[in-house]
Amino acid sequence: MKLTAQQLEEVRAAMAAGHRRASVSFTEEQRRLWQRAAHEEQLAREETSRQITRIRVAAERLGFLGDLRRAIAVTRIPDADLAAAISVEAARLAAFREGDNDLSADAIERLVAALNLRLMHEIPGPAAG
Repeated sequence: MKLTAQQLEEVRAAMAAGHRRASVSFTEEQRRLWQRAAHEEQLAREETSRQITRIRVAAERLGFLGDLRRAIAVTRIPDADLAAAISVEAARLAAFREGDNDLSADAIERLVAALNLRLMHEIPGPAAG
């Protein structure tokens, strides 16, 4: 945000007096711009929180796809990098992580390879009794 000439002078005077901080009052236009930016930032935080919740819920699902989503989370590879490595759009991979869509069998095969995973068939042991 651009400061007015008067605000700049107040900052200069505070610095000249050896102060490490200076307080200036916003103009109405500056206040409006600041409030709009703060509101947009809050909306973005809320959307990020909702996205994290969707990812967590999808990763907690039982079965192979839940296991795969948990493996993605553990690697901490950025979605864009992982998407490029498996030749899918980053938005498609993000939607998969959130449980909103599935990947093709070929993409899943590339994902398993990119994550250095190995598929294994679990043989149940004898029932406890």
